[in-house]
Amino acid sequence: MQEKSISGKKIGKAITSEDILGKEVIDAGGTFIGVAEKVFISPKFLDFIGISVDKGFIRSGLTIGKSYIDKIADYAIFLKIRVVYEIKGKLVFDRDGKKIGTVSSIDLYGEKNKIKNIYVKPSSVLFSFKNKIVIPADYIENIGDNVILNVTTNHLSKK
Repeated sequence: MQEKSISGKKIGKAITSEDILGKEVIDAGGTFIGVAEKVFISPKFLDFIGISVDKGFIRSGLTIGKSYIDKIADYAIFLKIRVVYEIKGKLVFDRDGKKIGTVSSIDLYGEKNKIKNIYVKPSSVLFSFKNKIVIPADYIENIGDNVILNVTTNHLSKK
């Protein structure tokens, strides 16, 4: 039976909070991010503005704005982006393939999904005197299974 709306608009094909809550959230690279746990609605305009994602017991949650959501399918919510926080723990290599260390934290530009700097816990003897290495985003060539830089280890050690 079709629901009736007092506004005169058909709402039968609208998405409800039940269609969102509890769904897996998948980024543009196919990585499981977490499960949608909250829906955010603007109190002024009554528009959908985003979701909160539960990343599990040990990891802290994440808020994703609607502009980063590609589609809400029957079984998952798909994002238009790769979530930059997912690079924590990835190995970092220089452009020559030398291992520099592991990403320990990230600086973002405000609340955007854009990297400002990454902090790397060094694994090489060259950087053993440093607690962490700050690497600006413009030194990053590629992010995949690992982080590949467009500079050499020598360039970083001079910095």
